[in-house]
Amino acid sequence: MKQLSLVYLFYCNDYEDYLPCLNNLNPGGTNSYGQTITAKNWLDDLVAQYLGNKQASVNPSKVLRCPDEMTQEDITTNYGLNYLIASNGNGSLKITTFPNHAQTSMLVENYGHLCYYCFTQNTTGMHATGSAYATNRAPFFRHKKCTRCVTAFLDGHCEQLEKKRIPCMESYPETEEAILRNTWFNMGKVVETTLTIEGL
Repeated sequence: MKQLSLVYLFYCNDYEDYLPCLNNLNPGGTNSYGQTITAKNWLDDLVAQYLGNKQASVNPSKVLRCPDEMTQEDITTNYGLNYLIASNGNGSLKITTFPNHAQTSMLVENYGHLCYYCFTQNTTGMHATGSAYATNRAPFFRHKKCTRCVTAFLDGHCEQLEKKRIPCMESYPETEEAILRNTWFNMGKVVETTLTIEGL
């Protein structure tokens, strides 16, 4: 994950502080291999550029897979990019959008989806098997007897975090708690007087 997070930061450095996301990798267009860009292959050009690994969605690089994950389905990576960065609906974001890089998660381990989504609950325990789109976005706690999930932050450091430190519906079943009581990946800041998130 450390290596992959550096790839994202290299990209950011090369493209005027913009973080890689589906929006700035031509969604619906074609990649350098002539394929229509999809949720599975949108990393292909990025990985080829910085890791020299061609068509990662077909021949995944070891960097994209967690070595502790024994089951490898038809997926590109075990690490999900923060949904606010990956496909926020407002176009690509600059790293400067996020005020605290050391507390903003960029990548979170999941089972088999290119983005990590806070509002997805993993109801099957450690992880979700199969190809369910939503549950594969949930954090995947595969370390320390299924209690820890590795997370990479925008400042480049990585940590193994317990569930209570990752904002997700698995850790915080109530949406308000997921957003307000843990802002590890939130763009805004908590307004203590109203217990709301103030957007940027």
